[in-house]
Amino acid sequence: MAATVSFPVVNMEKLETEEKATAKEVIRDACENWGFFELLNHGISHELMDEVERLTKAHYASFREAKFQEFAARTLEAGDKKDVDWESTFFVRHLPASNLADLPDVDDHYRQVMKQFASEIQKLSEKLLDLLCENLGLEPGYLKSAFAGSNGPTFGTKVSAYPPCPRPDLVDGLRAHTDAGGIILLFQDDQVSGLQLLKGGEWVDVPPIRHAIVVNIGDQLEVITNGRYKSVMHRVLTRPDGNRMSIASFYNPGADAVIFPAPALVGAAGSEEERAQATYPRFVFEDYMNLYVRHKFEAKEPRFEAMKSAIATA
Repeated sequence: MAATVSFPVVNMEKLETEEKATAKEVIRDACENWGFFELLNHGISHELMDEVERLTKAHYASFREAKFQEFAARTLEAGDKKDVDWESTFFVRHLPASNLADLPDVDDHYRQVMKQFASEIQKLSEKLLDLLCENLGLEPGYLKSAFAGSNGPTFGTKVSAYPPCPRPDLVDGLRAHTDAGGIILLFQDDQVSGLQLLKGGEWVDVPPIRHAIVVNIGDQLEVITNGRYKSVMHRVLTRPDGNRMSIASFYNPGADAVIFPAPALVGAAGSEEERAQATYPRFVFEDYMNLYVRHKFEAKEPRFEAMKSAIATA
């Protein structure tokens, strides 16, 4: 069973009041000790979020449900289900170039709504990166610059449905993993739970809250912050009832961005050799992603070590 703890929730309106310091402290603690937090009053209109949800659920019912049921039947008949995720997904790329116009079975209205929603999520992502710079004592714009590469950041959205599963004991909706990228903003179903994170050796529910945005830290921010902020393992459980919606937007470095710990966050104590051993690797984001796709559902630490080794032997 998941542990019952007080999940970090931030009312962003407080960032414009005398309570700003308290709100920033919640974000700092969440980034250092949870890897996740939820945002309320984040500036994205409830009307837009409701329309995104309505259209996304209708799209699944019209174009993806029948195909998923075929997959589900095959999966439950198979003997080994440890390497399968019980989800139906499609991907929308926004930056550096959008693929919205190329997506099949997506009508013009859905495209326009998704484009508007992505624009709002991008603005919110960049606002959060600025807040993280403040909390970390980094110069304004440092994180956005670190993500930029030669063509700006990469930014895309994974649209997922986690339909009812008659055997939730046999298969996860999504196996445990950390996210490879930078900062992830999630619009999740507020009626059907299932998202959990690993904290202190226990699985903790990420509570569904109406019109909230869930934020989590990716591997790249862990590297850039030299481990001060942590990406954490998380998973999606299956349920025998309810079809969980998940719209996860990934604001990531550009493919050729060179990722390394911010010099201001690398401690000065100890010998040069000791500092080098404690510091995360320096690498090109695309190289990390090529490794990640082969080892997504494994611990992140061997990936970091592999990137160190790659640099050492280059």
